[in-house]
Amino acid sequence: MTEQAVEQTVKLESAGGVAWLRLNRPQKLNAVSNEMRRALIEALKQVERDDAVRVIVLTGEGRAFCSGADITEFGERQPGLDIAGEYSQILTRLRGIPKPVIAAVNGVCAGIGASFAMGCDIRLAAPEASFVLAFVLRGLAVDGGATWMLPRLIGRGKALEMFYTGRPMGAEEAERHGLVNQVIPQDQLAARTQELAEALARGPRAALGAIKRSVNYSEEAGFEDAHNFEFALQGVQLAGPEFKEGLAAFVEKRPPDWTKEG
Repeated sequence: MTEQAVEQTVKLESAGGVAWLRLNRPQKLNAVSNEMRRALIEALKQVERDDAVRVIVLTGEGRAFCSGADITEFGERQPGLDIAGEYSQILTRLRGIPKPVIAAVNGVCAGIGASFAMGCDIRLAAPEASFVLAFVLRGLAVDGGATWMLPRLIGRGKALEMFYTGRPMGAEEAERHGLVNQVIPQDQLAARTQELAEALARGPRAALGAIKRSVNYSEEAGFEDAHNFEFALQGVQLAGPEFKEGLAAFVEKRPPDWTKEG
């Protein structure tokens, strides 16, 4: 296993095709500082470029996933477009990296932290986790792309209820409404997340990336455009080594070996 601190606020560990990115300010419940924001951008760039990394896991160190932006750093200064741009880079990468990205939500997940989790492809959560979008309680509108992502995950009405009231949504309720894929006991969360990540890492890299691209495209496209885009990507897959191996495995009645991608 390799391990390094991408600055100190984000820890990066990778082994067996799986990279874990750990938000690392546990004493602040992993509130996002200027340093953490920039470190996370660099960490995501690094794992996107690294061909040995096939699956990415985002989690928090300690008892929180991420408690949101560290507003103590604002002082008298109002956050500017530079911060918005940096958050946009993080969220765009989480959603766009052509690799599966899993959020292991181990505790409170608030504000921009909730957006980070929503930007991941799959969310696994401990029972202690909660999702909080309490901007309204500070006299603020909602940001971090949450008004785009949350209604698509749980529906417009439920999303507006969370935005209007600032009421936390616990892990079990989040699972019922589709914000969380699965609730897992805290002491099993890391192991079960690793198990899923390793299973995906053994999968066909290009096909998984194409599936993610198709789903992202379909969120903005009409049916006909989405259908055509699927078949354009499928044409690439049909001509590639993964389909050759998948077909051979089917004919030979054996599991596919995706290390034969070429």
